[in-house]
Amino acid sequence: MPPLPEILLVEDRKDDRDLFASAVAASGLRVKVETATEATEVVVRLNRIGRYADAALPALIVLDLRLPGLNGQALLQVIRTAYRSRKVPVVILTGSQSPEDRATCEQLGISDYMVKPQSFSELQEFVASLRRFLPGEEPTPRTSRLAKLPEEMR
Repeated sequence: MPPLPEILLVEDRKDDRDLFASAVAASGLRVKVETATEATEVVVRLNRIGRYADAALPALIVLDLRLPGLNGQALLQVIRTAYRSRKVPVVILTGSQSPEDRATCEQLGISDYMVKPQSFSELQEFVASLRRFLPGEEPTPRTSRLAKLPEEMR
């Protein structure tokens, strides 16, 4: 059996990390979730330094914008300019509703942007939608955002 695809969750708040892990379990998504609490840890990991020397690239990075030290936008820029990680899908999951934040992230090449949901069921739906970024996974009508649109708009 091949190894599970890895999602790297970059989130400094423990409660949010725990909620994300619970949503992954509840969604039935078969992935390994690794976490990082600050940008420098992500840079070290992606560059395979020290204890991460044998680390594979994650299949997906889920990134909060509000991080201690180097913020999420600066980290996104590092991810996008580094040869090794530039093609890894990055999904923003943040409390920021700022149109400027979203526009900047889109210019830096994000795959999706989601304001942190207010309910667990919304978070679970968001997590299930991440299937489309994982190898060997196809979005289902339940998880595809397009499936929610009327047929003539798809």
